[in-house]
Amino acid sequence: MANEAVEQATDKTYYGLTLSQHAERIRKLATERGLTGEVFERVTAKAVEMIPTIRLNDGGQR
Repeated sequence: MANEAVEQATDKTYYGLTLSQHAERIRKLATERGLTGEVFERVTAKAVEMIPTIRLNDGGQR
């Protein structure tokens, strides 16, 4: 149990959530949108993979 707390404390967060938390939210949204099977797996995996690469800035896109 103590190891779990240490592991969670060292998990890197992105926008306030760990990748596993983002993955859970993405899976929930994909299910709500009706994705299933291979499409569900591919889309959720790609979305989780992209999270660490997203860079937010204050400037507008032009």
